[in-house]
Amino acid sequence: MTDTRVTLPFPRTPKYGPAEKTAVLKLLDSGQLSEINRGPATNALEAAFVRLTGTRHALSFNSGTASLHAAIHAVGANPQAGVAVSPMTWISAITAIFQAGSYPVFCDIEPDSPNIAATSVAGVADACSAVLATHTWGIPARMDRLTEATDLPTVEDCSHAHGAIYQGRSVGSWGAAGCFSLQESKAVSGGEGGILTTSDREVYERALTLGHHPARLATELTLPELRPLADTGAAYKYRMPALSAVIAREQLRSLPDRMLAAEHNLAVLRTALEEFDAPVAWPALGELSVRGWYGTPLTISVRVPDPRKLHEQCKAAGIPVRSLYEDWTQTPLLQRPDLAARYWPHVAESPYRPPTSESLPNYYKALRQMIVLKVPQIPAEDYMQQVAQTLAAVLARTVLTA
Repeated sequence: MTDTRVTLPFPRTPKYGPAEKTAVLKLLDSGQLSEINRGPATNALEAAFVRLTGTRHALSFNSGTASLHAAIHAVGANPQAGVAVSPMTWISAITAIFQAGSYPVFCDIEPDSPNIAATSVAGVADACSAVLATHTWGIPARMDRLTEATDLPTVEDCSHAHGAIYQGRSVGSWGAAGCFSLQESKAVSGGEGGILTTSDREVYERALTLGHHPARLATELTLPELRPLADTGAAYKYRMPALSAVIAREQLRSLPDRMLAAEHNLAVLRTALEEFDAPVAWPALGELSVRGWYGTPLTISVRVPDPRKLHEQCKAAGIPVRSLYEDWTQTPLLQRPDLAARYWPHVAESPYRPPTSESLPNYYKALRQMIVLKVPQIPAEDYMQQVAQTLAAVLARTVLTA
């Protein structure tokens, strides 16, 4: 195969189009950009996420991180029992565990997916009070295996997986709570923002107390043990700006069409890579499952001697690769409990122990063998064909000949 590169530009439309602009102008004309109660903007968005996930409740926040903090608090995480979590996630999912008064217990990922392994969770369940399962890069975690492995409450981090389905059931509805980021790079964006979904009224109300205005607490708190908090809550001020809510609502309307386009583009890429005999493997979704769209993980099926070089050559050739997350487990914050305790004093008295690389073999193999591609969310067959040809050429010269 001759050397080649991607010359076509990445196909995209403006992130925020006419529908979002119209919604923002309408809101500006209303003169009400702050909703201390469940106002029309937040009400519409929360109701839309209830419909999307099939849950009973949805609760808006000013970030996905805030929704994770609230969810982990709401399911009962505590300082003496950790939260099982995968290292292959964004750092905020890990620090939200500290913020909620607990500490992370790192579990390995599955050998054939980027998600937390139920067998690893089962091995630490006795030392944990909850599980945080990220649907990494939009690939749904195997929630049935997790629920069989432990009775611990599970929080789903759905930040990469808006619209995703696992075994016929929406992500965000499997666990005790689901959390969605609406940050700008996500498939559904409000610029910033977050949504918590749940069918458990107690989880909903406990999450509500963490960061919402007393006006909303007074209206919605019904549980006797929480009613004393109606005047104050915990006062983190986590509520979502109305501007973010109306933008995200319009983004949610266009999501199905964008998902279909991305699915078709991925099919074109996969067929072309198979025709080029490229040494890549794809994560299996399983029956009645639909993936979300944040990144597309591909596992190189022959050993990658130099992952950094492969990533650099892909970028130099114009392949739309997304950087893998840093190895958070080896950062000073997570290796030195004294640093963590500066921000979260309970860590000093908790059983937290820094993770070791030896305990996470599948994770470290994935860091070496995985690349993540960005897939356009508008029709782009010619572009995907060019990406496939270029990726096959790069793999041929950097991996197959190593």
